[in-house]
Amino acid sequence: MINKRTRLKICGFTRVEDVVFAINLGVDAIGLVFYENSKRFISIEQAINIRKEIPPFVDVVALFVNATKSEINLVQDKISPDFLQFHGNESEDFCSMFKQKFLKVFRVGAPGLENSNDLERACKSYSSASGWLFDSYTDVYGGSGISFDHKVLHSLCRSSIKNRVIVSGGVNETNVEDIIRYLDPFALDFSSCVEVSPGIKSLEKMSRILNIIEKTNNCVSINT
Repeated sequence: MINKRTRLKICGFTRVEDVVFAINLGVDAIGLVFYENSKRFISIEQAINIRKEIPPFVDVVALFVNATKSEINLVQDKISPDFLQFHGNESEDFCSMFKQKFLKVFRVGAPGLENSNDLERACKSYSSASGWLFDSYTDVYGGSGISFDHKVLHSLCRSSIKNRVIVSGGVNETNVEDIIRYLDPFALDFSSCVEVSPGIKSLEKMSRILNIIEKTNNCVSINT
């Protein structure tokens, strides 16, 4: 028997001090949004300052929505992210052309992404992705705080590809324990549930949800 540890990514940082606090709490990955229509959009200059504070073994994930090749190349050059995250309609060929590990986001509930079979097919269609992140289908790209029925991910989280599945979409203090216990996900991603306002993280909220996750992990063990 070994203790479970759910990997954690918090997305939408805009302030250095919030990033430093999250890292000290034990977050595995920091998400930076390079999508100008997002309330959590971050400039290259802000991102450079944040990048300087990221220690080894904490990943920087750069999020894009239908960005151009030159826009992505600029972020690669200036920020050196560990992962690219594609949240729009990017093809697998486009995602792969940057010769870097990437995450593909699927918005659960969108046409063609409505059940577990749909989601499994979507994963196979982006087989070169390092991971697949499942978010809610809303009128915004990420950070809506709106949840979906996470049970639709149960079969994926029990499959041979489970360590590439990242659960997002309205993860918060009230449902995170149930999500961990039911899905046993490899990783979780959240943003709005730990904010005072878009892009401004609450140290108290980050501490609180990570404490819930840690306590839940300590109660859940897996056979080896």
